[in-house]
Amino acid sequence: MRSALDRLRQILALALTALFGAGPLTQPAAAAEPAPTIIILDGSGSMWGVVGGQRKLAIARQTVGPAVSRLPPGRAVGLMAYGHRRKGDCGDIELVVPPAANAGPAVGEAVQAMHFLGMTPLADAVRKAAEALRYKEAPATVVLITDGAETCEGDPCAVAGELKKSGVNFTAHVIGLGLTREEGRKVACIASNTGGRYLDAGDAAALDRALAETLTTP
Repeated sequence: MRSALDRLRQILALALTALFGAGPLTQPAAAAEPAPTIIILDGSGSMWGVVGGQRKLAIARQTVGPAVSRLPPGRAVGLMAYGHRRKGDCGDIELVVPPAANAGPAVGEAVQAMHFLGMTPLADAVRKAAEALRYKEAPATVVLITDGAETCEGDPCAVAGELKKSGVNFTAHVIGLGLTREEGRKVACIASNTGGRYLDAGDAAALDRALAETLTTP
């Protein structure tokens, strides 16, 4: 009788160890947060063109700032621009608003103050944005809004691939503002070479949706 009782106690102890001995139950993994992000906005002269019944620059001015303002508090977003200060200068690239939390108002004001008159140095702009985000040290995301392909002899597709290989987790999304299918094909590789997305935007509503999707992608 004692032997049977001892065996029962041993079985019960083993069962309790199996149930509780491994420690607390594993919690579900937290959802990945979007990485710090820089929006690169096209400031080239072609932004005076019309799409969806509006000038492209007007669409950018009414859309970019509000899209950033809707992001959760604490989300770090900045703004870079190219072609917004000088005509014919492929080096005209500027980090206008450094990545920071609650940057919506600053980004909106900067876009409102932008001029649109220069070239389209996509390759160098994407590289500079990645460097500003310290892409070799931490995950980094770029959202490029462009209404045209490279005009400064750079190779944005190759640069995107290099940044992906050398970065911790670098991703570039591309939003084509009023691009033709052929123009879109020339810049979509920036996204595909980094695991990002290419989205077309033919009017203000489409640009707003595209920004909402790319800015919230983990």
